[in-house]
Amino acid sequence: MTKLVLCRHAENGNNNEQLARLAAELARLSLAAVYTSPLDRARRTALAIAAERGLVPIDIPDLREIEQGDLAGLAFDEYPAGFQAELLRSPATVRFPGGETYEDVRERMAAAIVEIVAGHPNETVAAISHAGAIRAGLATWLQAGGDGAFRIDQSFAAINVIDWTDGVPFVRLVNGSRAER
Repeated sequence: MTKLVLCRHAENGNNNEQLARLAAELARLSLAAVYTSPLDRARRTALAIAAERGLVPIDIPDLREIEQGDLAGLAFDEYPAGFQAELLRSPATVRFPGGETYEDVRERMAAAIVEIVAGHPNETVAAISHAGAIRAGLATWLQAGGDGAFRIDQSFAAINVIDWTDGVPFVRLVNGSRAER
């Protein structure tokens, strides 16, 4: 069995308390590796977790958040009104202009995790990612189709635990604060 500890990054800005809490919680585990989205907020979180172990986080581009294309850097309230309505009406199928759909994120995230897990039989690994990508993975493993992923909460520095046995995921914890489940 491989244990995957899938965490959302700490909040941007002054997030030292979240980083310290998450790093301390994961210090209880014997991690074979720490994987991370290459985006800065995830990378900073991964560095805090890996530092005490002498590990170097491994960047996995497919763990990144949804590519927002032409709307990158904008808050939801700044999106064009028509796109906001479409996103609220059918979040699982809408494509960001010049970017990705939820399905794109789901496919790449799930494939990346399968590859990570396959490389660590009978070990515990951590992966640091983003709310949307984590929701996509969890929805896949819970077989919650369509808009179901958007009903899964992911707080900053949240911990999710998934055990993998013979390639089959068993979700043990969602949006938690303690890793030992």
